[in-house]
This record gives sequence, structure tokens and C-alpha cells, in this order.
Amino acid sequence: MAGRLPDFRYLDTGAMYRAVTAYLLRIDKSNASQARTAEEMAEAAEGLALQGDRLIVHGDDVTDHIRTSEVTKQVSAVSAVPQVRRVVQGKQREATGRVVAEGRDIGSVVFPNAALKVYLDASLDERARRRNRQYPDSSFGEYRERIATRDHLDSSRDDSPLMTPADAITIDTSRLTIEEVVLKIEALVRERLSTTTSMARENREQADG
Repeated sequence: MAGRLPDFRYLDTGAMYRAVTAYLLRIDKSNASQARTAEEMAEAAEGLALQGDRLIVHGDDVTDHIRTSEVTKQVSAVSAVPQVRRVVQGKQREATGRVVAEGRDIGSVVFPNAALKVYLDASLDERARRRNRQYPDSSFGEYRERIATRDHLDSSRDDSPLMTPADAITIDTSRLTIEEVVLKIEALVRERLSTTTSMARENREQADG
């Protein structure tokens, strides 16, 4: 998406929480959050760094491990810890310029004043099918259960819950291809950029007049 728009770059915020979870699992392969204090998990998050398209945590490159089933099972528990969220959200806000950011609290908490907010939705079954096609290491039923559980955890947590911002544009992607979704978002961005440019021009003309 970002590559099709002028001067935009992509920020996958969900991958940042996955990176912290993957790092914690490297320390203890059995569990990322239980038997750990919030401070210990936040300290792990402090070591998170983006180096190009690689995710590094305290010097360890965890990029190739963030989509494993173990991380998927435990990322909600890690991301629900307020101390972890404060650290990761702070790193996300360091992004400057034109950014396409993806995440479950981007429009509501991280960038509440974003120029454009798009909430992508799809049926539970369709999301499970997509994940199963992408990562066939687990069955459709297992993915369906995991996604439903994660949705519940993320939408019911006290800190930065999953929600649809009031000013977001919702797109149901259940019956759309990736290309169709991208084209819809691209059109929205270009429309918003055009409107913003026109408003800026009018303001300059009024100031000069």
C-alpha cells in the first residue's frame, strides 16, 4: 500500500508487539507472559528497534519468528500489558512524515489525529481461511478459535481496546481481493490528499489577499 503512494512508508505496529513476544519466547520457550512482571516485559519492549524491514529486540533479529503459531497464541497477553503498550506506542509515535500504519489501536490511541482512518473488517470464517492459507501449519478450526479469542481479548482489555474510531471509514473485505482493497484505500488517500492540498492553497491565498 505505502509503496503505491508518493513519499509514504509502511509501519506494521502489530508486528512490533509480535517481535516483543517472540523475544520473550526465546528467553522462555514455554511462555511469554506468565511468571514475568510487567516491568520485565516492558524492559524487553525497550530493546525493540526497526532496522529497515527487520525487527530487532536487544540485538536479536526476531523477524522470521513473529508469525509462528506460538507467537500468535501469546501476543494478545503480552500486548495487553499497559507498561508494554506505553513503550511500544511511544516507539510508534516516533514515525515521522507520511506513514501508512497498521494496528488495532492506531486510529483510536496512537494516531488519534490521523488524516485518514480506515477500519478493515472481515467475517471470522474468512479471516480464519486466509490465515490458514497463509500459514497452513494449523487447521482452519484452530485459526478460527485463536482469532475469536484474540478479538475478545483485544476488544475487552482495559488499555487501548480494539474499537472502531468514530471518524474511521469501514471497509468489509470479506468478498474483496487484496488488490480491490488496496485500490479502495488508495482512492481514499488520494482524495484526502487532494482535499488537504486544496484547503492549504485556499488558506495561503486568503493570507496573501
